[in-house]
Amino acid sequence: QLSRFFLLTSFALEVVSIFVSTVIGSVLLAHGEATSRKAIIGYTSPLGLLTHHHEFSYLTIQITFLQGLFNWLLATAIDIALPRRKETKSARRMNKALSSWIVSMLLWIMAFYNTNLSFYSDYFHMIKRYFALFAKCYFGSFRPMMLLYVPSFVMSGVLTWKAFFQSPPEDDEVIEEEG
Repeated sequence: QLSRFFLLTSFALEVVSIFVSTVIGSVLLAHGEATSRKAIIGYTSPLGLLTHHHEFSYLTIQITFLQGLFNWLLATAIDIALPRRKETKSARRMNKALSSWIVSMLLWIMAFYNTNLSFYSDYFHMIKRYFALFAKCYFGSFRPMMLLYVPSFVMSGVLTWKAFFQSPPEDDEVIEEEG
């Protein structure tokens, strides 16, 4: 279940990353060359401009891409680490080694990322800032779409909780569909 959860959330996070980067790219391109030249004055880099005026979008792109990659790597490591029926001892040793290498690579990517950040101290600082901006943007003042997305988030959270914590998998009953 955990492997499948990581795999599906990886896909969803990458879709969000692509969507937000496309939208924010279009927004930035819509301002035109003259506006961009004027706007960049006072900033030491285009990223400085982006993080100042579009910090939430910047963080959304960075976090969803990186977390999607992490989730995919974790799903792969878990899938490889799980024993298979009729697996030979040598195959089992190889799968453990491969899974360990994937986790090691994931940790190295995190260390590399944290070392090369410009505007935040580390990845967890980015996530903290992201949730603060998320709350401000989407729960700070009433928006009509709140009537849809707040109940949707709550329902998704409840269903996720039930999927992982309500009943142990060994107590599952097979549901017969009527046909």
